[in-house]
Amino acid sequence: MWVLIKKELLHILRDKGLIIFILYAFTIDIVLASQGFRLIPENVSITVFDEDHSAESRELIGRLQPPSFSYPRFVENEKDVDDTMKNSRSVLLLRIPDGFQKELYRGDAPLQVLVDGSQSTAAYLSTAYLSEIVNKYSFDFTSREMWKRGLRITTPVEVRSRILFNPDARDDIYEGLNEFFMVITLLGMILPAALLIREKEYGTIEQIMLSPLSVRKLILIKVLGSMIFLTTVIGLSFVFVLKLYLGFPLKRGLHEFLPVAVLFQLSTTGLAFLIASVARRFSQIGMLTIVIFAPMLLLSGGWVPPEALPHWLRAATTVSPLKQFIDIGVSMLIRGAGLWDMSDRLLRLITISSVLMITGGLLYKKRMG
Repeated sequence: MWVLIKKELLHILRDKGLIIFILYAFTIDIVLASQGFRLIPENVSITVFDEDHSAESRELIGRLQPPSFSYPRFVENEKDVDDTMKNSRSVLLLRIPDGFQKELYRGDAPLQVLVDGSQSTAAYLSTAYLSEIVNKYSFDFTSREMWKRGLRITTPVEVRSRILFNPDARDDIYEGLNEFFMVITLLGMILPAALLIREKEYGTIEQIMLSPLSVRKLILIKVLGSMIFLTTVIGLSFVFVLKLYLGFPLKRGLHEFLPVAVLFQLSTTGLAFLIASVARRFSQIGMLTIVIFAPMLLLSGGWVPPEALPHWLRAATTVSPLKQFIDIGVSMLIRGAGLWDMSDRLLRLITISSVLMITGGLLYKKRMG
């Protein structure tokens, strides 16, 4: 059996296209996901139409600075305002009307904010940024005026935030780990399916069926070969990409994470059995993988919070193996939870993996038979 497992490992290593894809997925793709983009908008483009040209309006404009906003661009007339919004040159346009200074001292100063809602998330968050800046400006102005009159404003409620587990609020840690889990899922389906379908495509399945090997042993050898290779790559990526290159402050070590990754591979291998029982050629594996991976991604909670899903879809997340894997992985590596703390999720992942392995294995064995 070890000789045959070695044969499967050599098949993987000699497939240059597959090796390039695996190396890219476990290195560059994870780095790009963690450092290449931000889900929280920064340097939001903003345009200002200042009709007042007063010291107070200039003070407000001076607060529009990075990292929340880029330095504002200015327009001088109504035509430029319309042109800016119609051509999406800025996400926000702040209009300070004539007489702003006078109305400010009267206690009722209006401002107009035009928002490009094409990208709803960026529009919502950037509007919140601007509202916070305007509210802070209003409070500071009122405090100064009250101080001149010998009065002092006190705030009856003081908010003190304390961020747990990730005190620096680094979103790159979660995004990098999330991509790491996605890559494990994708390769966990593609690699075993490729090994299972290879004999059919190469026309060597008949020779293997004439050998002393039973179908059960053949399946076991291919599963072990893919799991040994994938577990090795996961370990290397964990150490050299996540910890050394990206410098993530992971709370748990590789020896604690790998057993969970191996358990999750059982569920992806079960899905690989389903793919291999349907696919006729190697080229069909990718298409069938996308069909399965897309709903798993939706139900995982990695990109879309479960609270944002409809009620019936939210209930379906309980049977998603990727959702359980991400919850366990994030709890271990970011929150520092131990395996005993997540016994309920581990039990659920074991149940899901067992069902997928048994179902997929029976379907694939039926096809081979």
